[in-house]
Amino acid sequence: MIKKCFAKINLSLDIISKRPDGYHNIDTLMARINLFDKLEIEKNSDGKFTYESNLNLGKVEDNLVFKAYEIMKNLAGDKATGIRVKLSKNIPVAAGLAGGSTNAAETMKALNELWGLGLSKKALMEEGAKLGADIPFFFLDRAARATGIGEILEPFRIKTPLKVLLVNDGTNIASAHVYKNTKLFGHINNIEIAKGLEEGSWAVVNDFENVMEDVVLRDFPHLKAIKENLIDKGAIKAIVSGSGGSIFGIFRDKKNLDSAYDALKDSYYFVRKVDLIDD
Repeated sequence: MIKKCFAKINLSLDIISKRPDGYHNIDTLMARINLFDKLEIEKNSDGKFTYESNLNLGKVEDNLVFKAYEIMKNLAGDKATGIRVKLSKNIPVAAGLAGGSTNAAETMKALNELWGLGLSKKALMEEGAKLGADIPFFFLDRAARATGIGEILEPFRIKTPLKVLLVNDGTNIASAHVYKNTKLFGHINNIEIAKGLEEGSWAVVNDFENVMEDVVLRDFPHLKAIKENLIDKGAIKAIVSGSGGSIFGIFRDKKNLDSAYDALKDSYYFVRKVDLIDD
C-alpha cells in the first residue's frame, strides 16, 4: 500500500493559553500543500515492524510512524500483523510543516485498511490526537481552523487563489523550544480570516499572523532575510509556518511567484512553489 503524506502550512496561528498538562490552547488556520512524503507499507510474515527511510530520523522507537503502528496494533488485536515500512522523505524535518504528523496519520489510515479494522474517521482522529496535536487535521483532507490543542477542527474552503512559495534553509527548530518561549496572545480573529478565505477575499491575507514568529526570528535571526527576500520579490505576505523554520510567501499572481522562485531557488536548501490542496 502506498500513501502520500501531504505537508501543511499555518496560514495564521495564535496561542490562547497554557494548559495544566503542559500543552497550549491554540487557534490556527491550517491548509495542506502538495508537498508530500511517500509511505509504502506492506504486511510481513515474521510479525515484526521493519523500517527504512532515505533520511536518518533517529531511533525507530521515537518515530511517529512506529508509534502510530503501536497504537493501531493495540486496537487491532488478533488482526495485527508485522509490517515493512519504507518512507521517502521530501518534507524538510523540524520545519513547521508537520512532516512527522502527516506520516503518522497516513500510517494509521493504511493500517486501518490493510488490517480491515473499519475504524471511523472520528475514532482515528481521537487516537491520533494521543500522539500529536497536528495529527487529527490530516484525516480531514481539507483546510481547517484548529482550536484546543489542535484537535478541535472546523473545516472550511479556501476560495482565495493563494499562490505560495515555500523556503527552508535547513534550520531545524524544536517545537518545544518555541512553545516554551512564546508569550500568550489571543488577539488574531481567525474566524473572520477563515470567513474571508471562503468568500475569496484577498484583504484578509493582510491579517495572517503567527505569534511564534517573535521567538523564531529572535533566536534564529538569519531567517529574517528569507522573509525580507520574499517581500522584496513581490510577496504580499511572508510568514513562518508553525514553529518554523520554513517561511512561505503569498503571491497574487503567477508572474511574481515565478520571478521570486527564479531569484531564490539557488540561494536556499529548499525552495518550492506549492499549491494548497482543498479536496
